[in-house]
Amino acid sequence: MAVAQDDRSGRAKARNPLHAVFRRPHSGVQEARTYPRTQDTLDRPALLHHHLTRRQATRGMSCKRCFMIRFSMKYFGIITLALLGFGQHSAAETCPVLEGYAPLDALAVYDGACLYGSEDAGFTRFELPVGPMKGRALSEVKPVEGQLQRRLYVAPDGASAADLFLNYRMALLGAGYSSLFECSGRACGSNNALLGKLIIYPPERKLKNLGAVSEFALNIEGDEHYMAAVSADGTRHVALYVAQNRKAPLSGNASERAAVHLDLVTSAALESRMIDAAAMAKGISDEGHIALDNVYFDFGTANLSPDAAPAIAEMAKLLAGNPALKVYIVGHTDWIGDADTNLSLSQKRAQAVMAALVSSGIAADRLAAAGMGMLAPRASNTTEAGRAMNRRVELVERSD
Repeated sequence: MAVAQDDRSGRAKARNPLHAVFRRPHSGVQEARTYPRTQDTLDRPALLHHHLTRRQATRGMSCKRCFMIRFSMKYFGIITLALLGFGQHSAAETCPVLEGYAPLDALAVYDGACLYGSEDAGFTRFELPVGPMKGRALSEVKPVEGQLQRRLYVAPDGASAADLFLNYRMALLGAGYSSLFECSGRACGSNNALLGKLIIYPPERKLKNLGAVSEFALNIEGDEHYMAAVSADGTRHVALYVAQNRKAPLSGNASERAAVHLDLVTSAALESRMIDAAAMAKGISDEGHIALDNVYFDFGTANLSPDAAPAIAEMAKLLAGNPALKVYIVGHTDWIGDADTNLSLSQKRAQAVMAALVSSGIAADRLAAAGMGMLAPRASNTTEAGRAMNRRVELVERSD
């Protein structure tokens, strides 16, 4: 095929071998003239075949390129989605294993939240905050007594402290609770979350079920929210606290996430647990021992709570009315915590009861203290009710 040079672009232009346009030397009229066929030109069918073949080849190359691009993009998308899925799967949080603790009654758990710390402390006296901080102390508290249960949850990534608090607040109100006091941020009494750092989760109240994982699951940076509430029948009090965690390696997955701490105090349980001297005497006569659920201690210590005084008085009455009776005072715990620590704590608590009885006029040689820790449960430790039954003091008849 003959070609002509495009003077302006320098690109080769194809000249149709069947027709040409030329200009007469002395006329401005253009005439179309058909060149005769020659050996070096192509006839029309051949030319068309040539053009079609070339066009198809060009299109074929383009289609191949398009196919390769589409193929590449398709599999790039598949691989990208797979990698994203893998990344999400890899990054998906697995909640730590904290067995034996159920959610608190009537208090739903925020969707996707993980339990990082828990405690069923037994009967105790709890000062419920019902006012903001004033300096480094609370301006107002409401003393309540009863069975104390605590739960510490960490919200899923992306959930804000405000949203977490709002959900729990609405759940409490929906369950019939009434608000006693609420605050957020500066309204809680400080700019640096002192309510949470000094009252709700100070060093002495840190949960340690999983060691540092639990201890630093609430590592407060700010954005604190608080609500004190009471149930419709007045038997339950809740302290709801939510805050944003600081960025800290010790916090693990809880770092920079919102966390919620709940204190639930149930006061109705005390009434049905009192055992008087007559019931103690019958239990020892029938079975050789009697379990006392109403001997209360300050949390984590061997210090007798003032609420244990009635039980101590009934034990002293039993022993004073039966001069020949000698007993072992045996302390028991549930299985939460370290076995050696529980064994030591149960021994110290038994000794504290013995000392109280001696102070009440009972001869020391009629008494002996022993601690069993978690070694002699009377119910399953996998439920809250069972663990409550296992935390006890028993009087066991001695033969000597």
